[in-house]
Amino acid sequence: YPELLRRFEAADTTLTVEQLHYFYYGTATRPDYSPYKTSNYDALHKALEKETPEKEDWENAAKAIDEQLKTDPTNIRFHMYKHIVYDNLYGPDSEKTFDAYNQVVMLLSAVSSTGDGRSKETAFHVISVTDEYGIMDVFGLSPKMQSLVHDDHGQSYDVMELEENEFGLESMYFNITVSMEALDKMFGF
Repeated sequence: YPELLRRFEAADTTLTVEQLHYFYYGTATRPDYSPYKTSNYDALHKALEKETPEKEDWENAAKAIDEQLKTDPTNIRFHMYKHIVYDNLYGPDSEKTFDAYNQVVMLLSAVSSTGDGRSKETAFHVISVTDEYGIMDVFGLSPKMQSLVHDDHGQSYDVMELEENEFGLESMYFNITVSMEALDKMFGF
């Protein structure tokens, strides 16, 4: 895992989908893993609360994102924010912006290797609720309602009923079994 983390942080595009899979899901085996880890949105929002952020605001946002990713390296949503902030701070053609974009693509590759999110059988397997929202953000989807569903095989799913969208999707399915097992372990069940 440490070597995969190092390569991911370096935006190594030679990582295979299998290696990215091990990296993303390996995060759930870390001692500090928490599926419901609180993200530091306050620091990010404070840095960008102005209608027209200045360079210093973008720099503060970058610092807030870097702090979050130190303890939550696979947070899809924060990697998306990182790409946006770097694009504004360094420009769309900078290596940093390109690397940030590639990290988003790598994480999405790992998750999308598990399914397409259209049913329980083809649900996206995620390790945090934040990643569910990050994936919906990527596709421009907005949830209307969320339900927790369990099947007869011990699998748990978040089913997101979606607002009307360009894809015609009514729902998106996320397999959250890893998160539920971690919660059971935390509470001694």
